[in-house]
Amino acid sequence: MCGIFGIKYQDDKKPVPERLVVEATKLMAHRGPDDAGVWVHGSVGLGHRRLSIIDLSPLGHQPMFNEDGTVGLVFNGEIYNYRELFQPLCDLGHRFRSKSDTEVIIHAYEEWGSGCLRRFNGMFAFAVWDERRKSLWVVRDRLGVKPLYYFWDGATFVFSSEIKPILNLGVVKPELNGQVLDAYFSLGYVPGSETMFKGIMKLPPGHFLTLEEGRLTESEYWDFARVDEVQLTPASYEEKLETLLRDAISMRLRSDVPLGVFLSGGLDSSSVVALMSEIVPGPINTFTVGYDQSRHFSEEPFADMVASRYRTEHHVFKLEPDDFLSSLEKLVAFAEEPIVEPAAIALYHLSLLARQRAIVLLSGEGSDEILAGYYLYHIMQKIDGVRGLFPDSWLKFVGSAASLGRLKFAKYGDWLNEPLEARYQGTSGYLTRSVKRRLYSDGFFAARGSYLEDTYATLFAKVSHKKHPLAKMLYVDTKTWLVDDLLLKADKMTMAASIELRVPFLDYRMVELASSFPAEVKLEAGNGKAVLRSIMRERLPQIILSRKKMGFPVPVADWFQHDLAEAVERLGIPEAMGRWMKPESVRAVVADRHNPDSARILMTLLVLQAWQRKFLGAP
Repeated sequence: MCGIFGIKYQDDKKPVPERLVVEATKLMAHRGPDDAGVWVHGSVGLGHRRLSIIDLSPLGHQPMFNEDGTVGLVFNGEIYNYRELFQPLCDLGHRFRSKSDTEVIIHAYEEWGSGCLRRFNGMFAFAVWDERRKSLWVVRDRLGVKPLYYFWDGATFVFSSEIKPILNLGVVKPELNGQVLDAYFSLGYVPGSETMFKGIMKLPPGHFLTLEEGRLTESEYWDFARVDEVQLTPASYEEKLETLLRDAISMRLRSDVPLGVFLSGGLDSSSVVALMSEIVPGPINTFTVGYDQSRHFSEEPFADMVASRYRTEHHVFKLEPDDFLSSLEKLVAFAEEPIVEPAAIALYHLSLLARQRAIVLLSGEGSDEILAGYYLYHIMQKIDGVRGLFPDSWLKFVGSAASLGRLKFAKYGDWLNEPLEARYQGTSGYLTRSVKRRLYSDGFFAARGSYLEDTYATLFAKVSHKKHPLAKMLYVDTKTWLVDDLLLKADKMTMAASIELRVPFLDYRMVELASSFPAEVKLEAGNGKAVLRSIMRERLPQIILSRKKMGFPVPVADWFQHDLAEAVERLGIPEAMGRWMKPESVRAVVADRHNPDSARILMTLLVLQAWQRKFLGAP
């Protein structure tokens, strides 16, 4: 796991100052504390920070070049099947100086060009400078486990693992991207290719950029929208999933440094521990979060149960209210994009604890999005059933009445009046049209734009051929909520502690396999991940198999009401948000902050306020 950076001027006669690349890499030192490298050649510069995981020797230094220096690479991530690619490349005449997966990418590019991507199984963001073609090739992995940002104005192209190095160049000033603000308020993150910084973009998962002869083109090399369902026996579904999950975990245990698991006590991370214990000898290091003052809210007892069953070396971090509020600034600073993820703060502190004993951690991210783990999928199908039973006039009446009640009722009222493709905006979607009318200022409501709706319409169009609504929702969540919220949080918070996080459920083969399963294999009687529960029924306690999803939850509503009440009042949220929100509506949210729905909105505003202070120098 590392940090990468690169710059290319359109004017070939304009040299890149080496100090710019050096400064950029220093801003990402936490992503790679073990080594740093810079290469500058005329109008192009590459920078790298290294967290040594595979081949800890100096031979893994980056930027790395081929034998004649015509192909250079900076790489963040892991190619898990690099060992399987060594011999085929050697048989084709390539010679290796190291045992690193980095060098595999270089020779694979030389041999197969962009086709090498079909052979890689991993998480990665990398860039290849091809001196012969005078081209820069920038790639992001299939699922977007690794971040990749870029800026292009026709004269300067910059890419980076993080946003701060791009801002530091001075080619783009830190300015709020107004067209995505409605999306942020609605979801708690910014989906799609835009960021909250105007002009700075995200390369979508499964895509690459090519800069050649002054033209920047974007291409998609992988997607799972067209995967067809396969009809098998129940036992066959279980056998295929178990075999592949075991292989995905085994492949992610390839490391020259200590490993561990983030164990929440939920089905996903517990499954990883159970299968990992069957693969590796000796005890596994596991890590979880607990709350002394909110035992009823903590997953610690469930994590303890799994740790005891598999005799792991278990470690617990106790997150307290003071830790939470003081860490809000750290969340914003490291995440760079404002994300409404209280669990990100817990993950940051847990990563600091884990770093003392392990450098590579596995987790259960992705299972919910590929195997239907959220109860909202069941609710959405119920709403479709209700919509089919009643006339539109009745639905409009109920929706209008609901819009006058509590925010949650207003949301459900809006959902009743919209088809799936219009109402579904992921598991974090909260601000529907009626809720926005109550919260937004009149001016902002009228000028909020359609970025949010356009993003989801584009994704739903790609799976319009799918018959079952569940398949559509899982696809949309994987392309938005998973990559732009959960994986962003996971990468930024673990890398802040110089930890590499690996996610076996997001092996692309797992995603394709799960996409081929019919809906009833994944969602059974309202309970998601049915096939995974079947696989684990002999390995995990029944309470782990049947409990509802939580995932390192943080009791923010309770803290906002009690421990952090005075601090929240002092922040002046209604006035600070007056540009976009009705102050009286925000005051009502602050007063009702013991309610989880209001606490969610309050957290959204707190994060945005902290982000503005950090990056815009504005209140």
